[in-house]
Amino acid sequence: VRILPIGDIQYGAQGCDLERLKAHIDWGVQNDCYFLGMGDYLDVASPSNRRMLSQVTLYDSVREMMDNKMEDELKELLRILVPTKGRWLGLVSGHHYWEFGDGTTTDTRLAQALETKYMGDGAAVSIIRFQYAGKKGKKNSALAKIWYHHGVGSGQTAGAPLNRLEHIAKTFYADIYLMGHHHRKVSTKMPFIDYEVGPKGAITFISRNRILACTGGFLKGYGLGTENPLGQPAAGYVEKAMLTPTALGGVMLSIRPRMRTGRILVDVDISL
Repeated sequence: VRILPIGDIQYGAQGCDLERLKAHIDWGVQNDCYFLGMGDYLDVASPSNRRMLSQVTLYDSVREMMDNKMEDELKELLRILVPTKGRWLGLVSGHHYWEFGDGTTTDTRLAQALETKYMGDGAAVSIIRFQYAGKKGKKNSALAKIWYHHGVGSGQTAGAPLNRLEHIAKTFYADIYLMGHHHRKVSTKMPFIDYEVGPKGAITFISRNRILACTGGFLKGYGLGTENPLGQPAAGYVEKAMLTPTALGGVMLSIRPRMRTGRILVDVDISL
């Protein structure tokens, strides 16, 4: 099973690399991949923006105009994502989304349009079951568990997001731990070793790798000749903050079942 976690698209922002996103989606569809939503699909209201808007009184016509604009942005993004419909394991919210007047958000509507489950604005777990029918109809099964969160915090080193995930891995057991937010494609493998006692008392040990990864993004930090609506030279927020650019695109997860001593185990791997 191959899975493409997708997030930090920031659709609508100057520098959103739509061609890269389209190529990533096309490759995933052609290669029978599944998808996982990591948040920040649209470059719309941040938490502070939403708090501010909730404290002001707007005419209904103004609110409707804003809702319509966000609905149009969502439809444009869906034109790119529609080939993936029905192949999502779930999606979470990030920091950027729009709350409509009816209580829905761009993220809940995105989940509905892609025929997947909206997993909320915190941590989520998706579980994949592998099942094998052995001799005499005996069924063996194994689970692959993916823990994921949009992510928080900052840090300009490659290890910053992995440090957060390493602490999570001390508490929550999973095969794969994912976060977005940092727009970086980085990963590491953490071994997990367990002991088992067989029917006759023989002790064996089983080891497997767990993956910690930050899932990348599709927003260019720097661009040549970027301008504001007035045609004046203007930078995006990454360049203004003098942050370092990151490698764009997403990661690919591979989960493969294998038989060992009559049981199914799962091997996990990642490509950046």
